[in-house]
Formats: sequence, C-alpha cells, structure tokens
Amino acid sequence: MRRKWERAVRRKGFTASSSSMLCSEHFRAEDFDRTGQTVRLREGTVPISRFKVPPKKGSLKPAATRMSRTSTKAREALPPPAVQSVPAVVPPVVPTVVPTVDHAYASTPEELRIKLSEALARVESLEREKRNAKDRERRARNTVSCLLEDLEVKKIMNEELKERLDIYADLPVHLLSKNSHEYTKEQRDFASTLHFHGPKAYDYLRECLHINLPHPNTLQRWMSSGEVKPVLNMTTLDSRGEEDDPAKYLGGLAAVQENMDLSQVNELPYEDFVKIFGNVVERCPIVAAAVCSQRPFADIDAFEATICDFIDALSEAGKEGILRCHPDLMGTLTQESVNEQANAGFGTLSSEEQASLSSWNEEYKERFGFPFIVCTGASDKAGVLQEMRVRMANGCTEERACAIEEVKKICRLRLRDLVHPDSKFEF
Repeated sequence: MRRKWERAVRRKGFTASSSSMLCSEHFRAEDFDRTGQTVRLREGTVPISRFKVPPKKGSLKPAATRMSRTSTKAREALPPPAVQSVPAVVPPVVPTVVPTVDHAYASTPEELRIKLSEALARVESLEREKRNAKDRERRARNTVSCLLEDLEVKKIMNEELKERLDIYADLPVHLLSKNSHEYTKEQRDFASTLHFHGPKAYDYLRECLHINLPHPNTLQRWMSSGEVKPVLNMTTLDSRGEEDDPAKYLGGLAAVQENMDLSQVNELPYEDFVKIFGNVVERCPIVAAAVCSQRPFADIDAFEATICDFIDALSEAGKEGILRCHPDLMGTLTQESVNEQANAGFGTLSSEEQASLSSWNEEYKERFGFPFIVCTGASDKAGVLQEMRVRMANGCTEERACAIEEVKKICRLRLRDLVHPDSKFEF
C-alpha cells in the first residue's frame, strides 16, 4: 500500500517517510468516511494520480456563442466601438511564482531559523541554570565545611555532635523527596532495596517520620511486574549463609507449629514469621522478611507465589546471592537439608560415591560460581547424580535459571511441611 501511494504521487525519486503528508485534495469525495465525528479515509484508499492543477494562462477556451433570438438582436444593436487616438495601455506582466513542491508542507527557511534560535536560547538557558546549581552546591559544601572547622577550632564540636552529624553525612536526600506525581527509577530502586533489607525500618521511616516512600503494596506490584529490582547486599547474604544458625529460624518454634493454618500465618508477629519461614529459602531469612508485609495470604499457593515473584524480581546478582547461600551436597547442612537428602538416599553413600560427588561438586562450583542445587525431596540418589552430569553442560545463564527453579521447588516442599496445604483464609 505504501508503494502504491508513492507511485500515485508521481514525484521522481520520492520515498515516503513517517512525516510525509498528503492533503485532502489528492482524494475523491467517496474516499472519505464521514459517518462519525472524525473524518477518516476508507480502508484501501489510494490517492488519485491526477491532481487538481491550476490552468495555465491562455489555456481557457472561449465560451460558446448563444444563438437565441434575443441574443442575436442584442449583438446587432450594439454600436461599433469608437476609434480612439490614445494608445492602449498594456498592463505590466506580473510573474507567477510556481512552487517547487505540490504543497507548502515544510516550514520556510525564515521559520526554521527562528525555531533554531529559540532552541539554542533554551539550551543556553538550561546550561546556565546547571552551572548556577553547581555553584550553589559548591558554596553550600564550602559553607558547611567552614562551619564544621569553626566548631572544632572553638572546641564546640563534641563527640556526640560529631557522631550525629556523621550519621547524615551520606544520606541520599534527593531520593527521599518526590518532586512530581511519579517516582523516578532511582527512587523506585532505592525504596525497593531499603524495604528488602529492612521492612521494619522502612515502615518506621514512612509512617513515623513521614518520609515520602511508596506503600509496600506498591513496591510488590512494581517487583511483580519487573519495573524494579532490589539490590541485594552480597555481604549480608554471604554472612548470613556462613554465620547464622539455621535452627534460629526453623528450630523448636517451627517444629511445634507444623501444619499451621493460614489464619495463624497471617496473624504471626514479624519476628515469629521470620523465625518460622526464614529457611524455606535456604539460609536466606531476608526473603521471609521481605514478603512478611505482603500478608494476608489467601492460601498456600498465594504464599508460594509471593515468594517466587519476589525471587524473580531480583537482579541476576541478587539471584546468585541466594544460590550462594546454599550448602554443598553432603556439606554443612541445615536440618531440613539433612532430612531431604536422607530421604533421597544420600545417607548411605559409599566412600567411592562420596569421593565422586565431592569431585563433581568442586568442578561445578568452579564452573558456575555457586554450589549445585537440586530438590532432593523430589528425586533419588541416582537421579540427582545424573542431573548433575547433565547440567554441567549448561551455560552460566541457563544454569542460574535452572538452579533458581530448584530453589522454588525446595521452597514449595518446605512450605507444605509448615502450613496445612488445604487451609484457606477468609478475607
């Protein structure tokens, strides 16, 4: 259709662009659909090849002579024109300006020059404002530095005041102020990361100090849609994986409250919720802390989906941090991992099998940077070893995604060990 239109224009070397236009003179009356409030071209319409061109001078044909009786008498009664001796005045010939294009769609050079001048003036104004803002920032920093020096020289700066000032030295104030009706991407990432690492601190800043932070439900919606990805603190995850005692999260309290109802889960205090569900993602209670604010859950599937959505919303570095929290097969295991591997037959490995498994583990970690993860609760010893050999051929990105899916499978089984699978919560 585009080529048909280009041929119909009949302009040599013409190629239509996204800004090319044709006016209504190039179409027939029946080409328009005028039934609605907006006039539109009908589907499949092609402009006519012959445009309305003004007639050239002298090309008009003389009108036909009327032959009626009255017209004939009128012509005969006219006297002959008098002969004048004054020479006829010939009117000057005014040259006709013929445009070089069919229609004057483009701006004239003068209009373009004016627009360019306005744009350059705008750029210059913005650059001047930028320089002034930088100057103000530099003067403010110098003023604060001088003030601190004066306080120290006059011995007014005590240790308590210095500690209080150091607290606010690196505070990202620009991320805590909302200058428009929407949050910037930097503010969204900051808010999601802050809520991820400390939901209670986040609620305190938002509700008690009235800092303009988005509601936790808004953060969850952003993370579910992939608009934001909280930045995981790798040091925090690694330290939790190495130092925290998993029994602190799934110890006696979890054992007592196996097969809980959803109503109990939704009413748990924050600390108890993290203790009970802190190890459904291996050695990563920070995940439980992050989803705690998303309660109430309608059923166990909604609970599981919230955790999975949170994991999917993480950056690649965050996902790898979760994978690195997992122990090696037959390594230093949590009680849940011990039970799951025992059910898969890893408690009866021969010395040869243990040596082979250790060798495969080291090779896997050297290749991918995190331990081999598989849901042993849904497999057996032979199946796990076979899967390890197969997955060794994966690429890094493919294997990371595969390992995350195994983390979700483990999470699904552990949730069903803690929460009654058929329990529902009535809103």
